[in-house]
Formats: sequence, structure tokens, C-alpha cells
Amino acid sequence: MPTDKKVVRFGQGAELEITDLVERKDSLTFKANFLEQDLDLPVTGKYNATNAMIASYVALQEGVSEEQIRQSFQGLELTRNRTEWKKAANGADILSDVYNANPTAMKLILETFSAIPANEGGKKIAVLADMKELGDQSIQLHNQMILSLSPDVLNTVIFYGEDIAELAQLASQMFPIGHVYYFKKTEDQDKFEDLVKQVKESLGANDQILLKGSNSMNLAKLVESLENEAK
Repeated sequence: MPTDKKVVRFGQGAELEITDLVERKDSLTFKANFLEQDLDLPVTGKYNATNAMIASYVALQEGVSEEQIRQSFQGLELTRNRTEWKKAANGADILSDVYNANPTAMKLILETFSAIPANEGGKKIAVLADMKELGDQSIQLHNQMILSLSPDVLNTVIFYGEDIAELAQLASQMFPIGHVYYFKKTEDQDKFEDLVKQVKESLGANDQILLKGSNSMNLAKLVESLENEAK
């Protein structure tokens, strides 16, 4: 690193730090140690708060006022199907995050979804599909997601794909019988229609459901089906 460059770090105990965070289903509020007032974001996820904190710091260095930063974030719009809340035809809440997927992103969205309080009288369901382009370590990286799945929080987990098959087996050993489902998608076989049927059978009107997977797994079609069709 050149000696004439300033290094600014972020995280707990660093120069830039989130000092308070309140997450809600579709928004969050956070404080940072270099901002005078709270910042509100119309999205959820601790990782979004971290990104906003860093962007705010850079903007301040470029002469943007704190008030301008606050107003800009209030009008924030994410790419479609990235941490986007939708409504199912039966009234359930859908958290669609199917634009893309990697191990870090899947871990973070599971953390966020698990932290959001369940709806009264409803359960929490996760639909997880293959994360593509992970190379020789793909199955191992999928299996690591078991650390982010808790039967104390999630009622049902539904898996879809090929490399995710072993993770489904691990989850079946941890969750009660009948609360884990796996549907295969390979070059020779695709159980997508069976997946759709099971999701609709599992999803109640007061439930929350998370969908996460690589774009090529076509979970966006499942999201559209849930939005447009009753069970």
C-alpha cells in the first residue's frame, strides 16, 4: 500500500462501525459512529446496512451532505428479486432473493430471514436451490449452509437442485420428519413441477417464505406462480 494513501477500515472496533441496528421485515434503521443521525433504508439485511454505511462515508468525503445521503437512501430501489418482499396469492409473504446466489449471500439472507419475527399464527419456510459456478468445492460449500439452518426458527426447508442434495440429507437429520423436502434438477431430470406443488401445499396464508438460489435455477418462475395462483 502506498504511504500516501489513507486506509479506512470498517467493522466492529474499526474506524467505521455500525453502533445500532434495528431490522424490520421490509426496512431497517442504523446508526454509525461518524453520522450525526440515524439512517433509514427501505430494505432489510445487516449486509445492506454495512453497504450503506460505507457508501455514506465515501459520499461525505466527496462533499455530499448527510441530509442528501439520507434522502437518497429513502428512495432506494433494489434490482428485482434481490431481497424483495412480495405477496403470494393466498396472502403469504414471499422474500424473493433469486437473482443470484453464492455461499456468503445465502448465509446472509438466511441470517436476515431468521431474524425477522414470524407473522402471528404463521410459520417460516425456506426454499433453497443450487448455487452455480462453485467449481470442485461446490458440494462442500453447499453443505456448509447447514450451519445457517435452525429447526427452532424454520418450520420447513425445501431443497432443489443437484449439488444441494447432500445438504438436504444433512437437514433431514436435524429437522423433524416431514419438514425437509428435496427435488432433483439434473441434465436428465427436473422435478420443478413437483417442487411447485409441494411449496404450495406447505405455504399457509400467514406464513413467510424465503426463496434463494442461482438465477439459472429459475426460482423466479416459482415466485411468479405463488403470486398468481392460489393453492
